[in-house]
Amino acid sequence: MTTPLCNLKCSYCGGSLHGMPTEISYDFELLKRFIQKDPQAVVAFYGGEPLLRPKVIKQFLKTLPAKHFVINTNGYFISEIKDELSHFDTILLSIDGRKEITDVYREKGCYDQVLAARDLIMDSSFDGELIARMAVSKNTDIYDDVTHLLQFFPYVHWQLDAIWSALWNKSEFSSWINKSYKPGLIRLIDEWVQGIKENHISGIIHFLGIMTRLLFSEFKGLPCQAGTESISITTDGKILACPIAPDFSWNNLGSLSKGYQHIQVSEPCPNCDVYRICGGRCLFTNKERLWGEQGFESLCEITKFLISELEKNIAIFEPIKEKIRYPPFNNTTEIIP
Repeated sequence: MTTPLCNLKCSYCGGSLHGMPTEISYDFELLKRFIQKDPQAVVAFYGGEPLLRPKVIKQFLKTLPAKHFVINTNGYFISEIKDELSHFDTILLSIDGRKEITDVYREKGCYDQVLAARDLIMDSSFDGELIARMAVSKNTDIYDDVTHLLQFFPYVHWQLDAIWSALWNKSEFSSWINKSYKPGLIRLIDEWVQGIKENHISGIIHFLGIMTRLLFSEFKGLPCQAGTESISITTDGKILACPIAPDFSWNNLGSLSKGYQHIQVSEPCPNCDVYRICGGRCLFTNKERLWGEQGFESLCEITKFLISELEKNIAIFEPIKEKIRYPPFNNTTEIIP
């Protein structure tokens, strides 16, 4: 995390994070030695908005011994690192779908800003994965917004605005799930499968990732690996399981100077019949039942629905499973939205 600050205040987010300094205050050599322990290290830049500190990113790109570099950004300041874009293996640009949807969630003009960032990246020496990273909330039509973004991005990934949302409650969420989200998912899956039959693999990350887990048995646990193989380093050197929840005590695992303890999802997830695929979906959701048990169960139900709908088509994918295997490394995408 290069800074907890953000230049935006999205309606579902609230803007900057709390609980850490605005600037990195730990000894850089501690971070370097920590990363050197892992020959397969992936370094992902996160915030806040990480590109509010472009000098930090440039320094880390030059000196950190990582195998892969990733950045999650809103795109407003991508020109600050235009000469360094070739160092990245994955770039995730935050954009929530069609222009009217993105701008109402984030701010007026955001959609155009992100597409301008996309154009700059496409015109650069960058040759990695470019991912549209969506937040999905009450105004989203999952079919319309995902298919719209696939016109501009090779990969699309989304997160459901649930559990600690500022835009709706669990009742409104459940109604939207049944009236809008499920029908939209079915349409997306049908078209995705038809594309596969026509030798076109559309980059819908959740479909690729879930189908990979259905076809390959070696995957286990949270797909994002939060709290085990994946950790977040705050600006003052604390080690968190998940970057979005710095204020929660269970999320504080240790520090760069002292090391850290792993954390796992709790029941009922490990004994669920889709646990091998889902892995518990989300550590935060598992630990914090902010919508109560009913809210937790509604997320579990839609996860099972998505897995079931994809599993119906598994025979089609068996012969081409190596082609759709995803992700190639932990690129910070969550397979279960």
